[in-house]
Amino acid sequence: MCGIACSLNYVSSDFDARSLRLLHHRGPNDNGSYHDADVSLLQTRLSILELTSAGHQPMHSSCGRYIISYNGEIYNHRELRRQYLSTHNFHGDSDTETIIELFRLQKQKMLTELVGMWAILIWDTQEKILFISRDRYGQKPLYYRSKGDHLFFASEIKPLLQDGEQNKCETTAVVEFLALSNYGHLKDRTFYSDIRQLEPGCYAFIKPGQTQVVSKRYWVLPEVSPRDKRPLDEKATKQLHDIMVEAVLSQTLSDVPIGITLSGGIDSSIIAGILATYYDQDINAFTAQAVGSAYDESRYVDAVVKKFPRINLHRFDSKELSLKADIIKYVGIQEEPFGDPSIIAHGYLMQAACDNGIKVMLGGQGADELFFGYTNMTQAVLQKQLSKLHFSSFLDNVKQSDISKSSVARSIFLTVFPGLERKLRNRSRVNRRAVLEYSLSGINDELFSLPTYDDFYGVWCESVYGIHLPHLVHYDDRNAMATSIEGRMPFLDHRISEFVATIRPEYFFKEGKRKYPIRMACSQYLPDEVQNRRDKIGFHTPLIDAIYKDADWVCENIADFIWIKSGLRATLLNKVRSGSIDISDAMLIVRALITNCWMQQFNIVG
Repeated sequence: MCGIACSLNYVSSDFDARSLRLLHHRGPNDNGSYHDADVSLLQTRLSILELTSAGHQPMHSSCGRYIISYNGEIYNHRELRRQYLSTHNFHGDSDTETIIELFRLQKQKMLTELVGMWAILIWDTQEKILFISRDRYGQKPLYYRSKGDHLFFASEIKPLLQDGEQNKCETTAVVEFLALSNYGHLKDRTFYSDIRQLEPGCYAFIKPGQTQVVSKRYWVLPEVSPRDKRPLDEKATKQLHDIMVEAVLSQTLSDVPIGITLSGGIDSSIIAGILATYYDQDINAFTAQAVGSAYDESRYVDAVVKKFPRINLHRFDSKELSLKADIIKYVGIQEEPFGDPSIIAHGYLMQAACDNGIKVMLGGQGADELFFGYTNMTQAVLQKQLSKLHFSSFLDNVKQSDISKSSVARSIFLTVFPGLERKLRNRSRVNRRAVLEYSLSGINDELFSLPTYDDFYGVWCESVYGIHLPHLVHYDDRNAMATSIEGRMPFLDHRISEFVATIRPEYFFKEGKRKYPIRMACSQYLPDEVQNRRDKIGFHTPLIDAIYKDADWVCENIADFIWIKSGLRATLLNKVRSGSIDISDAMLIVRALITNCWMQQFNIVG
């Protein structure tokens, strides 16, 4: 796990020094560089595998032709050595060495063989061409910026900015975030108008002098035709169990201590249970709870620990959060606006893990996206049940779950009128922008599209590539790397999604239980209290209380925030001072605070 950077067709000692300094937290154990007339490759190293100098980067291939600067972890790299490089004389056990030697043999074809997460830069000294790639889900970031006929790449945005430079925002991104709380869903776009990111599951070859990155996909979420999907029978359940165990255990590959986050929900509890059952080393778990509140999940966490006494639990009270103290810090870490203070609580957990000597953290992110765990995704499951006339399953879900009457009515409506429902959703999306002051000419609505809920695959893709997963992998990477920790997500093993694609839609919401397949496949790892949960709290933080605690600072920072209409700003200020805000007000206030702090810290102009 590392920080990487590159300049193409422009070699500058200033860029090199700045990049190594700004990426030091991503790799405090070592750094290196390679230069020739066309390219500069840089790397700061966090030593996770092969702690000796045999893992130093940039690394040359055995033939001397290729040089790699790489960020990530390939969990099957030892298997790849046995399969494709059995006669090669390796210098160490680094997965970097596996990648560069596999690229020597297979070029981009190697990407489909890799199990893991990565951002890769490889320079071909003979052909004078740069190869770049990013993992299937975009767990590891890779940004780029064009200036003249030069291209610059980096693991984070800061190395691509200049001191004192005014940076123009991407208006569509800001409007989507403030009005809808959506971000990370605009394909290659960021919150900066002239900074792009390589999309997940893509690669590109770039020659010096090119000013555009033209990428190609090597992987997409698999789409299986309805006639080829299968029921979640005993055989399928066993297969999913085995894939899950393999995914979790493969991500224990490490020469340094590992830990986990534990919320008390289904996903993190499964990871904890699998590790407690099969992993033979200490298991340090870290949890953040709003203790004593309606959102306190401590009893579920305690149930997991009771079932698996090997788990050593570290607790953090999320009530300790302070907007005034933390928003500026975490805007700097995240580099872009982010959703809500739960991301700050996650950052506190990463710091606690760091303080306890942990270098690798496994988390449960990705399960909701892959197994249709969000409310809007369960709408798609209910729609399938209705459209197939599975009325008993539909009514059973409605009776046993926490679904509201309005959601039930919506499921019926979208089954009968899916196209009309999407038009109404689009109209609502536009109407919610009415709280903002902005120029319509700056909005590009072609950057996204809404699927209808009868398009099961489209709803899945929207979650994985759009409104859910991209910002989760973003904040996990930044918070972990800010404390020099490698974050891992076992649910994002692509073999899991390739299995999920084969299961019939109606099985993802059954008996009132979301994510029914993994509950069944991994039931042995879940305490009854967790297995039977039907509520979904998420990573809660006491947002309204935090606003009141820092009311003066909050009012000062949104009083002149020009993106929100003046009348609404006045209303929000009055509500804060009178103690009458609701959760909708609180979310808008925090998004405004975060955006305002981002614009100030990164010298952003509209």
